[in-house]
Amino acid sequence: MPHDIEIIGRRSSHYTRQLRLLAHELGIDYALRPIHDLLSDDPAAYAGNPALKLPALRCGEATVWGSMNACRWLARQTPDGEARVFWPEQASSALAMNAHELLAHAMAVQVEVVFHEIVSKRAPDAASRKRRASLGGSLRWIDAHWRGIRAELPIGRIAIFDVGLFCLLEHLPFRNPMDLSAMPHLRAFAREFGTRASAQATPYSFDAPPPETLRTT
Repeated sequence: MPHDIEIIGRRSSHYTRQLRLLAHELGIDYALRPIHDLLSDDPAAYAGNPALKLPALRCGEATVWGSMNACRWLARQTPDGEARVFWPEQASSALAMNAHELLAHAMAVQVEVVFHEIVSKRAPDAASRKRRASLGGSLRWIDAHWRGIRAELPIGRIAIFDVGLFCLLEHLPFRNPMDLSAMPHLRAFAREFGTRASAQATPYSFDAPPPETLRTT
């Protein structure tokens, strides 16, 4: 197994955590290189990604951009890694396909909500209200169809759906508190998944600034 895997991202990012959590599930060692300045317009800060997005994965001479691409590349580093994972495109029913679509959408909207409303502190407007309605609506739909969704996911494999959903649900109280009291299935899932060693090894936190930026006295 290679030991030169580097994840470029942030400990506070649910996309980065998705990749880190999968690495733990697969038993793959990695080093995390934090991206400190999310406002940087230098692709070098994002492992060369011209879209200026995180995370990225470096594995030997290869650099792969994007959480899902990086997850796939990571799984290929073990002989049975890809087979151990249940990927979104393997969902065959309309219900399961829609569940994966809504999760992907909700994870993207969460980034928009946090950046525009919490980081930039912009006043609420029609766009922000729609974002929140979209995020809440997606989560409520997943909760309402929970039993059917679970029936579609194979037992004994690592479902990317579960990994992403857990990372999103734990990111809400960390960066964007929402009332999930009316979503009992999602709350129960987060509690149960949170007992996994991979979840406990990848808690959210804010990366410390690089030493050269710290003021010395």
